[in-house]
Amino acid sequence: METYRKELWFDVLIDKIGGIGVERSYAKDGCIFNEGESPRLMGLIIEGRIKVVKHSPEGKDVIVRIIEKGQIFGEVAVFDNRPYPASAVAMVDTKAFVLERHKLTELLNHEPQIALDIINDLGRKLRDLIDTVKNIATEHVDRRIVFTFLKMYEASASPVLKLKRQDVAEMCGTTVETAIRVTRELEKSGYIATDRGEITLSNIPALRAYVEK
Repeated sequence: METYRKELWFDVLIDKIGGIGVERSYAKDGCIFNEGESPRLMGLIIEGRIKVVKHSPEGKDVIVRIIEKGQIFGEVAVFDNRPYPASAVAMVDTKAFVLERHKLTELLNHEPQIALDIINDLGRKLRDLIDTVKNIATEHVDRRIVFTFLKMYEASASPVLKLKRQDVAEMCGTTVETAIRVTRELEKSGYIATDRGEITLSNIPALRAYVEK
């Protein structure tokens, strides 16, 4: 049911945004907007993947969220008309429909169901963020990493995660060296398999049991 709802949400937004938005392409590692900039646009990913990155005063980046195909980005700042709270960077070559703020406002005035869908999506993101903060604050690093893998699997519905060790470290609040060590241990135990920037979840039930033990 959740997969059906996600597909329906994507189709409706493509239909509505496609007529008044603009399709844009972003090269891998290209910046879509920077933390602190004035809100200009909301986007819907057609192909590719975006990471939402928070910069610390010490220069350390933390990946707050990864946005997949069929998901929206930039909506928080567009709604409250305040600077973007984090930066958005393409993890791979990415295509998206983008909608300027004033056009989004006009759309929502005429399409209240779209507004409700976006609010529901924001609610899901908030719940995920609360879970993530709790996980980082209270769990050991190995459970944090497994938790992150499972969250990405639930978001993409694919057991193949296109992640570098650097991405894992930035998402879990740890070092690259620790991310490498933990992923190697998980691979040796048969939980995952790794290959050139990809992590395949080999045994999802076992991974779920791992974070619950």
